[in-house]
Amino acid sequence: MLNPVVMKSDLLFSLRDTLRSETFVEVVTPTVRRADLGPGRRLPVDLDGGRFLRAMIGPALRVNMEHHRRVFEIGPCFRPEKPDELHAPEFQMLDLYAADEDFEFLFALAERLVAPHIRYAPQRVSVAGHIREVFGIDLRRDALGDLPAQMAAHLKMGSDVPFKTVLGRFVERELESQSKGAALFLTEFPVGGDEPCARLTPGTAAVLNRFELLIDGLEVVHGYEDEPDHDAFVERARAVDLYDDEQALAWKAIDAGQAPAHSVGLGIGIERLCMAASGIKDISVFQQSAQF
Repeated sequence: MLNPVVMKSDLLFSLRDTLRSETFVEVVTPTVRRADLGPGRRLPVDLDGGRFLRAMIGPALRVNMEHHRRVFEIGPCFRPEKPDELHAPEFQMLDLYAADEDFEFLFALAERLVAPHIRYAPQRVSVAGHIREVFGIDLRRDALGDLPAQMAAHLKMGSDVPFKTVLGRFVERELESQSKGAALFLTEFPVGGDEPCARLTPGTAAVLNRFELLIDGLEVVHGYEDEPDHDAFVERARAVDLYDDEQALAWKAIDAGQAPAHSVGLGIGIERLCMAASGIKDISVFQQSAQF
């Protein structure tokens, strides 16, 4: 009979063991942050100066590459959304950054971390390739153009809906269903989505070096090569209203030469990976302790 506490403990040991073998060092960044990222994105806490519980680990970890070129953290994150079987108000994430590595390194690392715990061999599916098949627009060569309008019409969504929302719905409806009974790396996402920190793929017009790993319908892993061009990063992040104080602090460290601009980053939902490994579609089963 499955013991979820033991399973989660074994999984965490395996992840740490693999990362240590790859010369990553484990660090701890603040769970309570100063930056307010805007309405609904962080839970406030009543501490000196007004603070917020982090919703993700993110830029604070990237800055720690000042001390070591490969870093990771496993720790709690908090979201204000209403919980359900797939979402919890408190959950664990593994985040990592590696300096001076490329996108293929990140794919290979993600597979080494996840493959021992799942029953499927991951396959790659190109979001840009599917867009070309449906709309006849080749984002490797062409800019977005009227793709946002075409995609909104295809989904019967209003023309005033932001493209990042439309794109998320398109990927969910058209591609995520393919991960039922499988593991899929969705890659070659177009610009304009909700991961503006990803690097524009060299030689393409509108494709990002970003992926998501979906296992049996669950998003478990996301990864990206960081955009090393400060101005390009800020422009894309602001275009989707996702440029915030913590990203500005990370870029301050990069511009000062304290942290590297060329890096790759990866995030794994720990409870999500437990769910994918066990086939149990209830995140509460893998919460570490009773909720006091």
